[in-house]
Amino acid sequence: MLIHGKPFDEIVEKDLRALIDDGVAEGKQIEYKLSLPNNSDKDKKEFLADISSFANSAGGYVFYGISEDNGLPIELVGLKDINPDDQKLRLENLLRDAIAPRIPGLAIEAIPLKNSNHIIAIKTPRSWASPHMVTFAGGSRFFARNSSGKYPLDIFELRAAFAASTFETDRIRNFHLDRLGKIISGETPVKIVDGPKVALHLIPVSALGTGIQYDLKEFQISREILAPIYEDYGSSFRFNFDGVLTYKKYPRSETLVSYLQLFRNGIIESVTTTLFGPDERPPIIMMYLFENRLIEALGRFFKITEKLEIEPPHFIMLSLFNVKGYKLPIGSRIVGFDANIIDRNDLIIPEVLVDEDIKLAPHTILRPLFDAVWNAAGQPQSPYYDANGNWNPK
Repeated sequence: MLIHGKPFDEIVEKDLRALIDDGVAEGKQIEYKLSLPNNSDKDKKEFLADISSFANSAGGYVFYGISEDNGLPIELVGLKDINPDDQKLRLENLLRDAIAPRIPGLAIEAIPLKNSNHIIAIKTPRSWASPHMVTFAGGSRFFARNSSGKYPLDIFELRAAFAASTFETDRIRNFHLDRLGKIISGETPVKIVDGPKVALHLIPVSALGTGIQYDLKEFQISREILAPIYEDYGSSFRFNFDGVLTYKKYPRSETLVSYLQLFRNGIIESVTTTLFGPDERPPIIMMYLFENRLIEALGRFFKITEKLEIEPPHFIMLSLFNVKGYKLPIGSRIVGFDANIIDRNDLIIPEVLVDEDIKLAPHTILRPLFDAVWNAAGQPQSPYYDANGNWNPK
C-alpha cells in the first residue's frame, strides 16, 4: 500500500499535494480530516472506529490536516502549533490501549509543510489478526469500511470476519507444510543433490488470501537479488510455471546444490545443501557460516518484497532436514569436537511473524530461529549474539 509509489516513511509534502492535484477522493482506503481528535470521549471513539475499520477491511490511510469538500481534498492546511512527537505518542497510546487485539504494522508519521505546520498521517494495513474491537470506555464494537466510509459490523459479518482470519492463517501454514513435504520427497522446481538441506521461506500474509499475481519480468534485469541461500552471484535463471527460478550447480559439475523459487503471489522459497561440512569430516554445521548466509539471504528476500511493493506482515520460516547427529561447533574448532549434537532428523521451526517495518535487521528477525537450532543441540541460544542483540561472531 503506497502513496504515489513511495514507502510510507518517505512521503513528503509534494506527495500530499499530488493527492489534491489528482483528485484522489475519500473512499474505502483513504480519509481526510482537518483536525486531530481531541481528548473528549466522542472524538476518541470516532478516531478508534476509523482506524480499526481500515484494519478490518482493506487497510488504508488517514491524513489529519487536509481540508476536503464532498470527499475531495482541497488544501494542505496542516496542524498548527503542535508537537508532532507528543501527538504521535498520544495517538499510539490510545490505539494500543483501546483496540484489541493490537493492530500489527500500524504506523504514524508527521509530515512537515512549508507553512511550518504538519500533517499527521496514519497508515493502517489490512490486518492478519482481524477483526479488531474498539474497547474504549468498556465498549466492544467492531467496524469495517466500504466506499462510503466506516460502518459497524453486524453479527453475521462478525462471524464471517472471525472465520476468514482463521482460514487465512491456516492456508499459510498448510501451504508451508505442503512445500516442506515436496522438499522432503524431492518434488522441487529443480532436482538438487540428496542429503541434509536447509529451507528458508518468506510468506506474505497477503499472498494466499487475495489472489494477487505479480509481474516478475523485471527480475530478468535485477536477477542478482534472486540468488539462493549461500550464492551471491552466478546462479542460473529462468521462468517457470510458478514464477521465477534461480539455481546453482557445483563448479564444473551438473549437480544442483541450491535454488530459489519466487512464486507469482510473492512467496519466496530457497533451499540449499551447501551449509554442511564435507563428507570426509565429522557431520557438522558451521553455525557462524550458517547464520551469516541465512542473514544475507533474508536481506535479499526483503529486497524482493520491496521491489514488488509487498508490505508486511510476513511469516519467516526456517526448516532443516536429515540433520540428526550433526554437531554444532562454536567458532572454527572442529578436530576433537564432540558436543552440541542435534537430536532429531528434521527441524520444523515455529515461524516468526514480521508485522512491523521490514527495515528491522534480518539478524534480529532470525535470532529466535537460530536459537531453536541450538536448542535442538542442547544449547540455550545462539552464541553469536552480543548483549545488545547484535550478531557478532567473535
